[in-house]
Amino acid sequence: MKRKALIGALCAACVWPAVGQAELEIEEIPNVATLPSDYPSDWIFVADGNFNAMIDGKIVLMDIGSENRHYKGSFGAAMFGAFLQSKDGKELYSAQTFYSRGTYGERTDVLTIYDKENLAPVDEVILPNGRGQFMPQKGTLQQTGNGKFVLAFNFTPAASVYVIDIAARKIVNEIPIPGCSLVYPTGKQGFATMCGNGTFMSLALGDDGQISEKEVTESFNDIDNNAMFMKMGQIDGVAYFPTLKGDVMPIDLNGKTARKLPSWSLIPEEDKAQNWRPGGWYLVADDKQGHLYVLVHEGGVEGSHKNGGSEVWVYDVKKKKRIDRIKLKTWGVSIEVTNTKKPLLAVVNAEFTLDVYDAGSGKHIRNIAVNDTATPFIMYAVEENQ
Repeated sequence: MKRKALIGALCAACVWPAVGQAELEIEEIPNVATLPSDYPSDWIFVADGNFNAMIDGKIVLMDIGSENRHYKGSFGAAMFGAFLQSKDGKELYSAQTFYSRGTYGERTDVLTIYDKENLAPVDEVILPNGRGQFMPQKGTLQQTGNGKFVLAFNFTPAASVYVIDIAARKIVNEIPIPGCSLVYPTGKQGFATMCGNGTFMSLALGDDGQISEKEVTESFNDIDNNAMFMKMGQIDGVAYFPTLKGDVMPIDLNGKTARKLPSWSLIPEEDKAQNWRPGGWYLVADDKQGHLYVLVHEGGVEGSHKNGGSEVWVYDVKKKKRIDRIKLKTWGVSIEVTNTKKPLLAVVNAEFTLDVYDAGSGKHIRNIAVNDTATPFIMYAVEENQ
C-alpha cells in the first residue's frame, strides 16, 4: 500500500504543473526575426568549433550584457571557418570550406559575405587555391586599414595571402609568404606577417592589390627560448604579443611596416617565484581605455602555454604595469573584452561555457551556455564602425 501511495503521489506531482498552464498561442510559420543593423556593444560573436560535428561549425551572436535571452542568432561557418567584421560595419565575412558530398568529394573554398540584419549569405568569392584550415585564429582573416582589401591567409601547404577587393568581390592578388604565417594589417593598405626565422615581413599594397613596398625586420622573436604567441591585443595601432615566459613584445603597426618596440615583463617581481606565465588559446584582449588583458597560470613549465589560466591580469600599457588581477571562477581557455564604456570580460572556460565578469571590478556576473553541444574557442567583440 505504501508503494502504491508513493507512486500515486509522484504521478500527481508530475501532472499538477500542466493543469495550471495557459495554452500557448499558435505561432505563425515562417517567423523570422530581424536584427538591428548596428549591434549593441555588449554583444559578442563566438566561434563554435562544434566538435560533435565539426563540418557544421558556427558563428554565434550572443548578448552577454543581459540577464536572459543571450542567443541572438548564428550562421554556418563549416569546418574551422574564419570570421571577420567589416570595417564599415555593414557586412560579416567568413572563409569556409565545403565538400560536395559533405565529408568528401569536390572541395570548394569561399569567402562568404553575410548581411548583419538576417545573418544570411548575400555573396561569395571563390578561393581557387584553397585556404588554410586551423583552429580559429583571428590572424587568418583580416582587412586593410582603409577597408579596401580583405586578406585571407592560405596554407595548403605553401603559405600565401589572398588580396580580395571587397567592393568588386574579386581576388586581385595572391602573395606568397614562404616561411611566414597569419596577417596583421599595417597602416592604411598593407600587412605584416610573422616568420619562422624570428622576423616580421611587411608588405604595402597599391590600389591594384600588388606589392608596392616590402621590408623584413631583423630577427627578434626568440623562437627557441621565449617565443611570441601569435595572438595579440591592439591599442592605438600597437600590437601587444605575449611571450611564452611572460614578457610582452609591442609591435607598432601604424606605419607601412611593422616596427618593434622595447619589450617588458608581464610578471611583477613579487610573482616571479611562483613562475606565473601566459597560457590558453586566445589568451589576450584589449579595451578602449588602453588596458591589456592576459590569461595567466601559476607554476608555468615548458608546454604549459596551451593550458589556459586561473586568472586574468590587466595592464596599463603606457605605464607598462599590472593594475589589476581577476581571479576566475572556473579555469579559462580564451578571453575577450567588450567595447562598452564599462567593459565586460568574457571567458571561455574549461567547461566550454562563457563566464562574464565586470572588467573594472572583477566581479563574476553570470555564466552562459552557447548551446548544449557548443565548443567555443574564440570570441570577437562587436566592433564600432570605422
